[in-house]
Amino acid sequence: MTRVTMACVPLLLLSACGGESDTPLQKDNTAEPNTPTTQQQSSDCGANFTAERSLNQFEFSSVFWHAESEALQPKPEFRLYADKHSLGATHTLSSDKAPCMLAAAAFGSTSAETWQGASNSSFKQGELYYYAPELIFNTPLPDFTSLADWRNKGQPDTISQPFDAAQLTIHYRDQDNNLITFGNQNTNTTAVKLTCNSSTLDLTLRVQSVASNAVNKLDPAFCEEKQVGLERETHCLSVGVNQDIGLENCKFDLTNVILPDQFGNKSTVKVAGILSFSASNATLRIDQLEL
Repeated sequence: MTRVTMACVPLLLLSACGGESDTPLQKDNTAEPNTPTTQQQSSDCGANFTAERSLNQFEFSSVFWHAESEALQPKPEFRLYADKHSLGATHTLSSDKAPCMLAAAAFGSTSAETWQGASNSSFKQGELYYYAPELIFNTPLPDFTSLADWRNKGQPDTISQPFDAAQLTIHYRDQDNNLITFGNQNTNTTAVKLTCNSSTLDLTLRVQSVASNAVNKLDPAFCEEKQVGLERETHCLSVGVNQDIGLENCKFDLTNVILPDQFGNKSTVKVAGILSFSASNATLRIDQLEL
């Protein structure tokens, strides 16, 4: 199965000059020799391996309480990823091992790669594509049992909810800026346990109107009918991640990551690094890699 995510209008967008490169990634033969010391992290790709990538696209989603099972209940979500405007990328690579070069391409380059697998509905053989790292933060729903319960508790418009991990996916991205993965989520996405300056995200709650064709999917305990002019409308409690996320930096220890290659094959490596935030951008830096 192919999953294609259409890029949405950005809520926060990094402006930069320049463009993507259509030159495939190559080994950095100019890297200075770097003899490991007791202070340096060891790496199967050389002690001096690093990769850094700008995640310029921030998106926030709000959800309603659903009538479906907990497993199908969507969660408030903060999503960040690299789209075609992500121009900040760099890497240091002194190894010509294929997994090392693949990791450098995914986490530290905006260069185009060439699809060498069989032609399919997403890529034709010889077509150019790019790599797009994505991280998704989500939190549990606030502990309210109904719209009345929310009101009885002072109807707060902001509440903090904990998180301890983010979902990391390395997508293919085509030249139309579509994010593409092959297979199901379990074969593309891994959980990254984070240690951040804050362990919570602020959520915004509000009552808003719901389209009539979506009402039957929602939990009626969180909804009410209102007279608006001559019409009766259904309004329900919604919750979403506040755009002022309050995150500054997050660290993660060695974690499995799934890397897709130019043939559509996938391999798993372990990476460790830092995710740092500025007002309108985030930077994902990998400073340790094990094959």
